Amino acid sequence: MIRTSLLAVAAFGVLALPMTASADEGADPALTAFQAVCVANANNYSGALDAAKAAGFTDTQLIPPTDDSFTVTSTQAREKQVGTEHLTLLVQQGLRHLKSRDIPEADCKISTDQADSEIRQRTKSWLGFAPDISDDSLSTFYVKTGPQPVHIAQSDLNAALAAGSLSFIKAQEDPSSATLVYTTFSK
Repeated sequence: MIRTSLLAVAAFGVLALPMTASADEGADPALTAFQAVCVANANNYSGALDAAKAAGFTDTQLIPPTDDSFTVTSTQAREKQVGTEHLTLLVQQGLRHLKSRDIPEADCKISTDQADSEIRQRTKSWLGFAPDISDDSLSTFYVKTGPQPVHIAQSDLNAALAAGSLSFIKAQEDPSSATLVYTTFSK
């Protein structure tokens, strides 16, 4: 069943917002970049890359971790220094392998080189609703695909995918970094 498989993908958190409460870049460079690059472009691969270039991100070499359940067809990485924080952008698209079939997936990910114990709370405040899945370091929010995140109830995930697409926004805190991810599945 697709719902169960997609929930497993969200819980796995392989990777981790417009402009309702956009933060000043100096105060929250990761969330600001995530909103401008990933979310404002509805997780569109070329749109995110164009926005990254306009925002001053430059090319970088990055080897993403391998994942047997995801075949990457396109990937690009960019980086940017904002004050003392180094941001890394990874934009990729490919196919997610589920038990029943393969589905197209797009990911736009912003990572920092510094710990941020408030990234999950600020993401929750910005979105305006509680995470659908949460543990000590990762919060996952189900949203309709688009430049304005709107919550999707867990019971409506299959209907959203049947209508065209569904997305997850993930906010993850680690001991030495923070990550925000916009993942979109389409039919």
